[in-house]
Amino acid sequence: MDTDINMPEENVKVAVRVRPFNRRERERNAKCIIDMTGSTTKIEDPSGTDEPRKFTFDYSYWSHDGCKEESSGYFAPDTSHANGRKFCDQMKVYNELGVGVLENAWEGYNSTLFAYGQTGSGKSWSMVGYGINKGIVPLYCENIFKQIDEKKATDDKTEYEVTFSMLEIYNEQIRDLLSGTTKKGGLKCRQHPKLGFYADGLQVVPVSS
Repeated sequence: MDTDINMPEENVKVAVRVRPFNRRERERNAKCIIDMTGSTTKIEDPSGTDEPRKFTFDYSYWSHDGCKEESSGYFAPDTSHANGRKFCDQMKVYNELGVGVLENAWEGYNSTLFAYGQTGSGKSWSMVGYGINKGIVPLYCENIFKQIDEKKATDDKTEYEVTFSMLEIYNEQIRDLLSGTTKKGGLKCRQHPKLGFYADGLQVVPVSS
């Protein structure tokens, strides 16, 4: 007998995002050599010697310019600006990258969200954000509890528990960021035959918001 089991597709999605110039770059009159159209990112040769190089990703997010600050402080696309029509705000990043992670969690599957880039490249802005311009992680957390409340409204028999842990791997040592003390040598990384890799002794605490 053939059994068809619907499972989420196992794959890796890659997104790149270009941020605005910082003050140091503006003071140096830096030139933006990145351009984005759809999912394609183009890098120009500043000297003009070589042809531009094009790369295609799952998502190419243009956030260099083309935004306007609303009265609330949120940076939204400025459609009156030529680049405003392709400007990527925080909600667009969350809807295209964060929502899928949350949906997989509800289905019982593990997902990983990984930000990579040199210092000052904009990782914290995309992942955490600031003020009303929230990044993927706080929006993800807010929607966990929002969806729990929605599910409770239609099913008051099911109970939900959300737990939280936070660790840092630095200089090849694992630190528990919820602990007020630092264990010498850090926590040990171990492997469970069913649960996989884990940090031995890492605090896992229940949270309600």
